[in-house]
Amino acid sequence: MSPNEPKVTGHKGQVQDLAFSPFHGNLLATASADCTVKLWSIPDEGITENYDKFDANLNEHCKKVSLIGWHPSAEYTLAAADIGGTVKIWDVQSEKCMFDYTGNTAVPWSMQWNHDGSMIGLITKEKKMHIVDPRQEAAA
Repeated sequence: MSPNEPKVTGHKGQVQDLAFSPFHGNLLATASADCTVKLWSIPDEGITENYDKFDANLNEHCKKVSLIGWHPSAEYTLAAADIGGTVKIWDVQSEKCMFDYTGNTAVPWSMQWNHDGSMIGLITKEKKMHIVDPRQEAAA
């Protein structure tokens, strides 16, 4: 990529992860070292200059946000994990955290929803797997 290529800008730290919504092709979520998740509506024609018009700023994390993932069946639901091991489930329309799991203190390396969105799997730096059920607010 050329240094003159237009960029999505707006975070104060490095972007750690990104994910397009499976329901809205132009809705992009970005996770950052600045402890935030931002949502962006990318224009249909793309971006022709640096783009800093984010639609939402999810800022309740206390550590760098390293992983994000859209819920597979709930349209405006996003999971975000930070390097402190906290997983938050966000309602991105209201910009509110609906679930906060802090049962893990290790750095998460991978996070994935199961096929129906009833659980989230985390793999951590400590080589452990955590299964989180956001409906029960507990790990399995």
